[in-house]
Amino acid sequence: MKKRFPYFFAILLLFVCFSTSIGAYRQPSWSKSGMAATPHVEATNAAVTVLEQGGNAVDAAVAAAFALSVVEQYHSGLGGGEFALIRMVKDDKVVALDARESAPSQAHSEMYIDPATGKKIKYSSSRGGLAVGTPGSVAGRVELVQKFGNLSLSKVVNPSVKLAEEGFIVDRFLATRTKGHQDRLANGNASDVFLEKGQPYLRGELLKQPALAETLTKVSKDGGKSFYAGEQAKAIVKSCKDAGGIITIEDLAGYKIIWREPIEFDYRGHKIYSMPPPSSGGVCLAEILNILEGFPLNYVEQGSAESYHLIASAFELAFADRAYWLGDPDFTPQPTDGMTSPEYAAKLREKINRHYRNPVKDHDDPWAFDDDSNTSHISVIDRDGNMCSITTSVNTSFGSHVFVPELGIFLNSTMDDFVTSPTEPNNYDLIGSEVNRVAPQKRPLSSMSPTLVLKDDLPYIALGSVGGPRIISSVAQMLINIIDYDLDIQAAMDVPRIHMQWRPDKLYVEKEITPEIVKELNQRGWKVYQQSNWSLSQAVMHDAATAEFFGASDARGVGSAEGPSK
Repeated sequence: MKKRFPYFFAILLLFVCFSTSIGAYRQPSWSKSGMAATPHVEATNAAVTVLEQGGNAVDAAVAAAFALSVVEQYHSGLGGGEFALIRMVKDDKVVALDARESAPSQAHSEMYIDPATGKKIKYSSSRGGLAVGTPGSVAGRVELVQKFGNLSLSKVVNPSVKLAEEGFIVDRFLATRTKGHQDRLANGNASDVFLEKGQPYLRGELLKQPALAETLTKVSKDGGKSFYAGEQAKAIVKSCKDAGGIITIEDLAGYKIIWREPIEFDYRGHKIYSMPPPSSGGVCLAEILNILEGFPLNYVEQGSAESYHLIASAFELAFADRAYWLGDPDFTPQPTDGMTSPEYAAKLREKINRHYRNPVKDHDDPWAFDDDSNTSHISVIDRDGNMCSITTSVNTSFGSHVFVPELGIFLNSTMDDFVTSPTEPNNYDLIGSEVNRVAPQKRPLSSMSPTLVLKDDLPYIALGSVGGPRIISSVAQMLINIIDYDLDIQAAMDVPRIHMQWRPDKLYVEKEITPEIVKELNQRGWKVYQQSNWSLSQAVMHDAATAEFFGASDARGVGSAEGPSK
């Protein structure tokens, strides 16, 4: 006679499995010697290897970024761009690196508009050669290692060369993405790499990329000189031109990374740093959290309809300002001081009804408060407390789908982040103003939000996310969950999220949010739409009191967090 499984334990098992799926029972990774969190285990391994070889947080983060350029080409790569936030203990200062793509010198504001109809040509800014901006990732990574690293560039790049040369095991994300984009991959130069006899690689199979290995090796030896002014640059220009693009050798040779002052603000006793324009991340985070600081969130139940209502209200106000005011600060003055001021937040807070939604009809005016008028994320803290947070992207899945066969890389689709049509939203349903219209050498507005947090002036958290505009809302909710609700770093990341970006008029909520909460949010005046997971986050934390490090990688993905073994 078979032994029956006790009914009580069956119910308990189901409950635990369901709870674990939304992160309630996951524990953070732990270490005494530093911590790295990335969206792929191979990238985390690269970061940890470099830390164990004597590299610091910057070396490790850059090693992870190069590794992601091998294993996550649908999210990021050498043909993309990125932002980084760095804090070195010896300098006691946070600096921001802008390695964002820039518009080609021949770009102009009408380049995506059909003159016959006056409407945008479908997909023209997100697929094909005209979608490609001058890439900045290679220049940014080289600069980071040369300026802050402990190790040589070749040692930092070596783990990614090995991954490309010897291959890696295809995970479910890569298998799903290649299958979903099979037709476009089959019709392009990438078919020889990402399709086996016309079919996508399956989960568990080995994928090698010899051309990419050679490209990485060259970068490690010449510091990107060929990529921007040599044979590699010529290959990029040819592939882009063959796909209808306008990038020139001069665009690549003239590309420059920019060092910027980070956005800095306080939230409930924590000092927070994030990216300034042309990223909207830091400005929006400051505006959102400054608004919410006037509400006692710790007395409002985490995950309740009231908490989501207040958070969504702050999102809506910030994204309305984002759409109108923000762009490339080198082309148009930005009211960043006004948008990040507590006084402006206090004015906006008055528009929020604690119980019912007060729809935001238009942007506000922060100038009166101004004093001086698809993506990957990596977070690392080393044993000495140095911090590095990098968000890197090719924008949409596999970027523009323009593949450079000689180099084994995809080129970005970042031009879609400009306002490419005055009447139509971009790939992420974002709208904007003339401030973010296309112009030569201009950098498009981004939502990437690499973020660093200090507590008692000591290193505390490095975090960030992916997901287009949902990056901002994801990072904000992680900070709220840690600071207001005292959740550990993994639980703070894994609980269900919401997103509201003003236009379209929708409050997006993850499917794990209960029907009861959805019903109450609808009753409060929100137009609620439930969706599957939309963002992947990575975070690391240092507890100064216990000298321990904790790491969290999003349960929604296949990443990992790990620290050195010694």
